[in-house]
Amino acid sequence: MNQSHHELRRAAARAFMESLDQLGTRLAAEGAEGGVVPTREKLDTQRTRYLVRELEDAVADIERFTQQQE
Repeated sequence: MNQSHHELRRAAARAFMESLDQLGTRLAAEGAEGGVVPTREKLDTQRTRYLVRELEDAVADIERFTQQQE
């Protein structure tokens, strides 16, 4: 693998980890604000919704990054 591809993969991994960190922060903030413990089903639905959104954002970031590198 050449240097350019290695750097792209590293940057993509970094962007993905940042997105996961943001997701964790948002979920923690929402949990602290609510004061009421949501049901497991509701929590799973919220996590899935946020996870999908964050993953979509991460993919868009990676696509933008790779397009800029071309």
